[in-house]
Amino acid sequence: MGLPFSEPGFSLPDVTFVGLKSPSIGYLAWRRLTDTERLSETYRAYSLQLEYLQLVLDDLQTLGLGQGPSQLTEQLTFTWTQLQSLVSNLRSLLEALAQPLPVIKKPLDSEANGASDFERKLRGYFVCREYAHWIKRTLRDFTLLSDRFPA
Repeated sequence: MGLPFSEPGFSLPDVTFVGLKSPSIGYLAWRRLTDTERLSETYRAYSLQLEYLQLVLDDLQTLGLGQGPSQLTEQLTFTWTQLQSLVSNLRSLLEALAQPLPVIKKPLDSEANGASDFERKLRGYFVCREYAHWIKRTLRDFTLLSDRFPA
């Protein structure tokens, strides 16, 4: 995405992106959630991430970025495909547990395309950062589930 995003150590820890679900939750609040509540939240978050990740891919194309040495577009496309599979598996798991699928509000509209180049880059940064945080939370959730439901 270029400067300043490519600088080592670049971070915007206290800045959030409106509409993008954050995985931040206090430890006690997380432990109080039931298994199905955690699965539902994970399903909702990754369903939204799919939309935002597609928007980031569209932004990269619009900006003419992502085709360089790191092939960001290729990496994000692979991630998007893997994420589709995860959402499908989460849906199947919730259905197998006879749980209703959470309602997913559509966070994006045509105004998302009206962003400036810098806003598109910033959006890409936030989507990738939050995705990484969700992966960490999901690993923690799935570890807890595997302890409770050994194969």
